[in-house]
Parts: sequence; C-alpha cells; structure tokens
Amino acid sequence: MPLPVNPPQGKVFDVIKGSVATVTLFLAFVYLPVVGMIPGLFASAPAAFYALKRGRGTGLGVVLGSCALLLAIADPAATAIYLLQAGVLSMALPEFLVRGKGGARSVIYAVAVNVTVLLAAAVVYGLATGADLQAKITKGVQNSINQTALLYEKAGVKGDELKALNDSMHQAGQLVVTIYPAMVTVAYGVVACLNLLLLAGIVSRMGMPLQVGDFKKYKNPEPLVWLLIAAGFCVLVPENIVHLSALNVLIVLGALYSTQGVAIISFFFQKLAVPVFIRLLATLLLVFQPMMVLAIAALGIFDLWADFRSPNKQENL
Repeated sequence: MPLPVNPPQGKVFDVIKGSVATVTLFLAFVYLPVVGMIPGLFASAPAAFYALKRGRGTGLGVVLGSCALLLAIADPAATAIYLLQAGVLSMALPEFLVRGKGGARSVIYAVAVNVTVLLAAAVVYGLATGADLQAKITKGVQNSINQTALLYEKAGVKGDELKALNDSMHQAGQLVVTIYPAMVTVAYGVVACLNLLLLAGIVSRMGMPLQVGDFKKYKNPEPLVWLLIAAGFCVLVPENIVHLSALNVLIVLGALYSTQGVAIISFFFQKLAVPVFIRLLATLLLVFQPMMVLAIAALGIFDLWADFRSPNKQENL
C-alpha cells in the first residue's frame, strides 16, 4: 500500500500538535515515577499517527520537532533516550504498516530496526567514551537494589526478613544483568503492540485504510521452532558467551510463542462467546502468575502440530 498523499495545508499544524503531544507523554514518563510509565508507553503514537495520516515526511517532522523541544526544555540525554525509546519506533512501525506488512510483521520488523539502532548507538557510545556499558548496567541494577532495600528498612523491615529480601533482590538483579538484552527486546515488542492497538483503533474510526490483520490468526513461521530447539540445547553449553546468548534468544522466542498462545486463546474466547468477566480474569492470571506464561508459550509451540484454530492451515498476518 503506498504512503498516503495529502495536500500541504495543515501539515505544519500537525507537526506542532504531534510534537507537543509526544514531548508531553515522554516528559510524563521521565518526571512522574510509576504513573508516568503509562503515558510514556505511547510516546511513539503521535508521530506514528501523523506518518499514517500525512506521510512519512510529517511523521519525521514530528520526531524532529519533539527532539528540538526536548533540547530546549530538557537536555541532550533526554533527547537521545527519546529517540532510542520512541523516536525510531514511531517511524519504523507506520512505515511497515503502509507497506502492507500487516500488524504482526510490522511489529517484529520495527522492533528489529529499533534494537539494531540501539545496539549501534551503544557501540558508538562505548567507543567514543571508553565506557564499560556492562559495568554501568550492573552498577545501575545494584543501586536500584540498594535503594529498594533502604526503603524496606525505613518501612520497618529488619533482621532476617530484611536479609531474605536483600538476598532475593540480589538474585533477581543478577538475572536482570544476564538477560537484559532479551528484556529490552521484549519490552520494545510490548510497546510496539500497544501503540499498534492504539493506532488501529484511531485510524479505523477515521476511516483510514490500514492493513493490520486478525490477531486471532497469528502464527509464527514453522521453521522458527528449530531455532527454539537449537537455543534450548545451547543453553546447556558451559561456555559463558554461548550460554548467555542462547538464553536471551530463548526468552525472545518464548515471548513470540506466548503471543501465538494468546492468539489461540483469543480465537476460542470469540468462538465460544466467553463472557468478558472470564476474559478479564484470564488476563489477570496471565499478568500476575508467571507459570501461566510458560503454559501459554507451550500452547503456542504445540500449535505447530495440533493446529488448534481450524482444519484449514492459518496464514501469518
């Protein structure tokens, strides 16, 4: 599908509106602890929307305008964080959508572009400053653990209970340091999916043509299971770099198969007309019970052979 062609009238105003909305969402994420995370998740949406509405030039204008505003009212570090966290995604996601890649492929391709840019930026930063990024990440995690432990101590937690909390937080911190590449990739995927849902809802109400596809038919490419199997075996290799790389790949693939599992459940929820209350309960179980995620991923993997959704083979989105 070609990029939309629009008259120039109103484009400048759209750039201004999109830039202001973007900076507002992003600064809420920066300056409002916890609650600011929610608007921050959608900092990519304004530029992505105007890229779909007016074309990639307007979308790029929103990104550049947002950078200019952030440089004026914040600092270069905040601008760089915006570009890596939301700016790249806000251009990549609509670009793949208007090229007719569908919702699922657009998210995957956009996340791949974002992760590639992030990796390139990390390499350039490390070479330019001589900084040890791994050490910085480890230090940041350690500082977060220490601050959390101090909050527990001020709240009255002491003795063996505080020691047990410290031990569990340090174990979790070591895990985060080990799997942060996978965590970042999955986080980008979640953010891209949320923005896609928002964009799909907006453009459908405006009557704009956009091929997103039916999520309930989502299915990973069949050869991907061989990469999953290979990663599973490589996790057992004692060589550290092989083990860590395979573990991160395994987590990302697990997220993809969990997505397929959720698509299967969504299919049967609709087919069986499951009440909204039960759907909400299932969603809460998925969010708060980690073992459910493993079960959903297993469902997605087993779908390769069982083909749960219909006797006719479903196509990728």
